Amino acid sequence: MPDEAPVKQSSMQDGKQLAGTHKDPVKTFEGHQKEITSISTFPDGERIATGEMKKWDAKEAIGALVISGDGGQVVSAEGYNTHDYDKMVYWQLWVRDAETGRVVAGPLDGHTNIVLNLDISSDGGIMASGSYDGTVILWDTKTWQKKGDPLKCGAHVTWVRFSPTGELGVATREDIQIWDLYRRERLAQFKGHANFNNSCNWSLTWTCDGSHLLSAGDQNDSVLRSWDTSTLKQTGNPWTGRDREICNIILNPAGTLLASASDDQTVRLWQLPTGTEVARYEQNDAFRVAFSVDGHFIFSSGLDGKMSQWVIPEDVLAAARGDHMAVELNTEVATPKPKFLCTPAHPHPL
Repeated sequence: MPDEAPVKQSSMQDGKQLAGTHKDPVKTFEGHQKEITSISTFPDGERIATGEMKKWDAKEAIGALVISGDGGQVVSAEGYNTHDYDKMVYWQLWVRDAETGRVVAGPLDGHTNIVLNLDISSDGGIMASGSYDGTVILWDTKTWQKKGDPLKCGAHVTWVRFSPTGELGVATREDIQIWDLYRRERLAQFKGHANFNNSCNWSLTWTCDGSHLLSAGDQNDSVLRSWDTSTLKQTGNPWTGRDREICNIILNPAGTLLASASDDQTVRLWQLPTGTEVARYEQNDAFRVAFSVDGHFIFSSGLDGKMSQWVIPEDVLAAARGDHMAVELNTEVATPKPKFLCTPAHPHPL
């Protein structure tokens, strides 16, 4: 494995160490003919699935994909690429065996427009699909049947993400929503990035304790924002430094680092909870990003049809571990439950 390019230390700004830039990935994966629009890692840490699904020899484009909790199946939102974004048939969902590529279920009917994001609950029992038709559909991952009627979100859905306790966070072009899936009620709704230059809420993720939502905006509000789920108020200042839309954000397995991909040609790594940028990687029109299962590497993809593997500097990992330990040492033995605006997930099935 080649040595990583040295990190160039930057000056201090507002009391925070600016990130060094990494230009040379540890490894580059090639073979896609078009842009890679999705990345998902397998639980075994040995495999990764990407956009065009070259593994299945599919000619269609991939709008989104997700891997089941046990790693046995891959779900994809597929459509024929007409080079006309509004006419791409991304609402066909397919379930395949991860080893053989055999179709297990599909097409799963229900959406009438592009599906940009899929997510599976922490217990592996439910998959959520979010679509530009303004709905989220819930699927039973054993039968691949719908679980009730679609959730009507009222605007194009750009991202869906389950909380640690089972609520569903939904990003739309107009707002951010939190849903109780068992009562099928919308618990919260706030404008998010739409309050700033009418920006689109492009991506979101939960902190590990569920106490905060982190979100990313488009080019009209190209920052990351943190939201307290008990008050729906922004916490701290926005995480700045970009001038183009942020396409994807994701937390590392430990919940101490956040990676963001943007078409400003970079993938950036941020430390929680401070929002300090601690590393930067150059990627052509970065569109998607994922962490390795062990949390030591980042995978990123863009419009050039390549996937890059980047190493996270050891000093960054050590600092993140230190912050995590400091939080643990200052936490009572009986850890209090986060103060949710959302009620805890109901223990009974849908």
